[in-house]
Amino acid sequence: MKRIILITVSVLLCLFGRCQMSNIGYDLPGVVENGDTIAVVHVPKVYIFPTLKFASKDDYYRYKKLVRDVKKVYPYSQIAKTTFKEIENIMDSLPNERLRRKYIKAKEDELLDRYYDELFAMTVHQGEILLKLINRELNRSAHDIIKELRGGFSAIMWQSMAKVFGESLKTTYDANGEDMMIERIVVQIEQGVI
Repeated sequence: MKRIILITVSVLLCLFGRCQMSNIGYDLPGVVENGDTIAVVHVPKVYIFPTLKFASKDDYYRYKKLVRDVKKVYPYSQIAKTTFKEIENIMDSLPNERLRRKYIKAKEDELLDRYYDELFAMTVHQGEILLKLINRELNRSAHDIIKELRGGFSAIMWQSMAKVFGESLKTTYDANGEDMMIERIVVQIEQGVI
């Protein structure tokens, strides 16, 4: 008898709105068009690449090495991008050339103290990839950046040093040409696939 009364009271409470089911869901922004509410959802771009086919094991191992190298240097290209944007903003606010040079020197010393060991441990190939990724992020070559921040003489000196190691600071990034595989790897890193 007690069970029947308990069930009856529960049903009556639910009917009169005292007992409600909890709504678990999402609040989405919406747009009303012609009396209909349409949810507005921003979906990020998703890139789908075809499966790679390698002609030999050596090609496969070269690809894996490229993936490893790009994954190692990609964070440094992001740091370079952020740092350069920060430097540009501060440089615009400094009133004279002397303060700008002093700021650049202090920033250079800070970056060297922080990243010298990691950058020094990179291979020449990783350094080349880093230069290309910096060019990708800033749309400027390393040579142009040095010339802008430290002057033409420093740019020539560092370009000469790079030439000794068979590299160039004027390296550009060609996402649809020779750097297509690097671009593929970077997009996959940004999507969180690899």
